[in-house]
Amino acid sequence: MMFTVPMGSYLTKDRTLNLMVSSWRRIADNAIPPRAKVSGSYVNVSLAANEARENGFDEGILLNEDGTLSEAAGMNIFLVRSGTLITTPVYDNVLEGITRASVFEIAKDLGIPYEERTINRSELYASEEVFICGTGAEISAVGSVDRRKIGNGELGPFTKKIQDVFFPAVRGNLPKYKKWLTPVWNR
Repeated sequence: MMFTVPMGSYLTKDRTLNLMVSSWRRIADNAIPPRAKVSGSYVNVSLAANEARENGFDEGILLNEDGTLSEAAGMNIFLVRSGTLITTPVYDNVLEGITRASVFEIAKDLGIPYEERTINRSELYASEEVFICGTGAEISAVGSVDRRKIGNGELGPFTKKIQDVFFPAVRGNLPKYKKWLTPVWNR
């Protein structure tokens, strides 16, 4: 059985988001595997999200114990450097998200080069673009991290190209991506 509930956007699409690197660290794979959607692991990201909101930010970013980038609080994070879309690999304690896989597929279809690799915190600040993605976040552009402007602080061209495919695809308006959708009928 499946219950469906209409929900609004988790994060605003009216502007770019302001994120902060949290003082909380991402749980390690040998504690609670971040690759799995285990309800107990949401305490970890909730602490980071709450800290961010208490400090006037839209969302938090978690680092791994070694100080490298993991993900946003319950969302995958992508950055753009020198024309390449970059995200952290699953072994850097990230959720193997469905939306993350969708971004890879869209990037491939659009001819956007991408790579998965470990990312240092300072590289995040030097990015031309940053966006977060997930079921609730969808594809949300980031304008600043720790009050440091990313690019020009506005929606970047790579993020826009991906959004321009993602939003119509998840609403069933692009036949190529209908395989992503599961029809649900109200009885």
